[in-house]
Amino acid sequence: MANVEQELLRISETLRVLEDEREIIRLISAYGPAVDSGQSEAAAALWTEDGVYDTDSAVWTGRAEIAGMVEGDFHQKLIAGGAAHVVGVPHTLIEGHRAVATCYSRVFRHGEGGFELWRVAVNRWELVRTPQGWRASYRTNRLLNGSEAARELLGRAGEF
Repeated sequence: MANVEQELLRISETLRVLEDEREIIRLISAYGPAVDSGQSEAAAALWTEDGVYDTDSAVWTGRAEIAGMVEGDFHQKLIAGGAAHVVGVPHTLIEGHRAVATCYSRVFRHGEGGFELWRVAVNRWELVRTPQGWRASYRTNRLLNGSEAARELLGRAGEF
């Protein structure tokens, strides 16, 4: 009987991890459609109330600032011309109520000759489990332009 109970516990833990990974992938993949459609509140809701979005060019702290980035002139001009924020499947580590996911992101924008790849970056999403589900507490985004910062972020993919 002990072996059956142990196997049920193992299966239960495996299922929990798979459910967590699925929810994290859904959260991260929701970013592109939210920002590309200008849904600032939906994009900001991917973070905790005090969450941080840290890029090469700016840092936004809290949902209001993150929503403001989406509502800002630069972003509105980008999406008005046609843009697609596309993320790759994240490499995810989960430990209890916290997780970290590392993935690539690409931003395509529409130009005269069609779509062009405009930006390629590495992203590190630090996540926490909240009563509303997984949310980003800190997202770091670094351009893959040969910088040490981007390589360092990639090198941390297998660690908390």
